[in-house]
Amino acid sequence: MGPRIAISGEISLLWQDIDPYQGDVILLTIIPDELLRMDTFELRGPIATRYKDGVLEEGMRVQIVCEMDTIEVVNRDTGETSDEDRPVVVDIVVLEA
Repeated sequence: MGPRIAISGEISLLWQDIDPYQGDVILLTIIPDELLRMDTFELRGPIATRYKDGVLEEGMRVQIVCEMDTIEVVNRDTGETSDEDRPVVVDIVVLEA
């Protein structure tokens, strides 16, 4: 895992589901305080379980702490592989409004 980064903003979309293989999944989109920052995050596993069922709500201000992880991506058309950096959410802090 790479260095930790923190991105603050207001939650604009919150979607929750249960994956049959990985359990709780939350898709979280924010309006970031800084222009052109990452704005969409996926929570899976224990962190999704911790923040599900109304703990987070649209309109809340949050700080999302991520570590960048490099994963291998396969192009389905050509079979070629490449490395891609993806944010892995390690914590969420609810901020004062």
